[in-house]
Amino acid sequence: MHKSRLSSIVVDCHTDHIEQAAGFWSQLLGQPSHVDDDGHRATILADDKGVSLVIEAVQDEARIHFDIETDNLAAEIHRVELLGGRKISVIDHTVIMEAPTGHRFRLTGPISHALPSSGNVWGDD
Repeated sequence: MHKSRLSSIVVDCHTDHIEQAAGFWSQLLGQPSHVDDDGHRATILADDKGVSLVIEAVQDEARIHFDIETDNLAAEIHRVELLGGRKISVIDHTVIMEAPTGHRFRLTGPISHALPSSGNVWGDD
């Protein structure tokens, strides 16, 4: 058995000024943003039970993707592949996956305190 859940919606921004990029989304949603120590990510609407909006500075094109956190990466990769998804690459301990529709998303290890209480439970085959 393993757990997984949608943990964040990530807005990839081609920017050198994450504070400005996050400022737009923060003002749009009427919620404060919190910039990480490295200055490359800002989080909005983060709480221990919900989904966070993450604004992330990237060098590639601007896009939006999902992060799914899991307590067992190998089992979750296998589950996604059984659903028709495919593994694209591994970057910094996250796995880039692609849905049958061509949309990419990331699988990560646990990143919130919500996973134990609100994650979906999957039976490992």
